[in-house]
Amino acid sequence: MQHLSVIEITQFTYPVYRAFLQYLYSDMVDLAPEDAIGLLDLANSYCETQLKRICEKIIRQGITVDNAAMLYAAAIKYHAKELEEFCFRFCLNHLTAITQTEAFHNLDEMTVKEFISLAGRHGAFKN
Repeated sequence: MQHLSVIEITQFTYPVYRAFLQYLYSDMVDLAPEDAIGLLDLANSYCETQLKRICEKIIRQGITVDNAAMLYAAAIKYHAKELEEFCFRFCLNHLTAITQTEAFHNLDEMTVKEFISLAGRHGAFKN
């Protein structure tokens, strides 16, 4: 009797796992910006500091008004301080447009409060 051992891992998408394995074997990553958040999560799980930096660079290159709020929240979640600062500055520079996006409206209440407070300290709401 032959037993096939299959381990199914479904926490991340195929492109994310593939990019992670590519990084482990070659120290290179070829991944679309929209998949880089998943890879950042995986890198965070394995304490792969260099991979986190690579992911942050990919994410910075792919930031738009539509995804900036989501990327800001992800940076906070995965303790990516430089990315958090970059996303915050981007959001601050496009504040009106950012607050109109679905991504901003999908942020949890605490993240919105912290963002508004920080934006206020940076002079976003001057009279």
